[in-house]
Amino acid sequence: MGEAGDGADPAEGGAAPAQGGAAAQGGVAAQGGAAPVQGGAAAQGGAAAPSFLCDAMLGGLSRWLRGAGYDAMFEHGIDDGDLVRLAHQTGRVLLSSDAGVFERRSLRTAAVRGLYVPRGLRPTEQAGFVLRELGLPVRDPRCMACGGALTMAPKDAVRDAVPAMVADRHDEFWRCDRCGKVLWKGSHWNGIVAGVAAAAGAATAEGPAPPPGGRKPAP
Repeated sequence: MGEAGDGADPAEGGAAPAQGGAAAQGGVAAQGGAAPVQGGAAAQGGAAAPSFLCDAMLGGLSRWLRGAGYDAMFEHGIDDGDLVRLAHQTGRVLLSSDAGVFERRSLRTAAVRGLYVPRGLRPTEQAGFVLRELGLPVRDPRCMACGGALTMAPKDAVRDAVPAMVADRHDEFWRCDRCGKVLWKGSHWNGIVAGVAAAAGAATAEGPAPPPGGRKPAP
């Protein structure tokens, strides 16, 4: 997802959730994608959304989970022990494609919640697998860069933070409440919508079985 100050071509624009997007129905995103609600991406349906911690192999998955509306953290090159400790400290659901991680005591005893993600899947397929296995709907999208919630921002409040060409062409803007980046619905959005739709579609399909003992779905 593009944002102000990321070096993207202003003619291309940043990417922000489409206005009037559709919520997932039956696990499948309706055409047009999901838009953030006024005031940010709050938990929908009265249920708190889980947050995730992805291992070093799942950086792409973390981005598509954010696009599907979930706060997903990715730590490149983090040691397995540090990864598990971080999941325990933050209460995030650990996502890993390393079956050996799930042999650690904290995961075997469910002190840390985790889910094994089969290898050989594309990132959108990985996202679909996670959504399906944990019974999660597509929600309001979050910042693709950091996973923060997006809040609609008045055009006048962000005019100085975006290229003049973008301010002239667009009327709707969002700001990430975590990293502060300003986003808008640019031409890249079609790819994001397609990716999230692919993930939601994959969530309805039967996926590959994990190795014995390799999966511990989060309760």
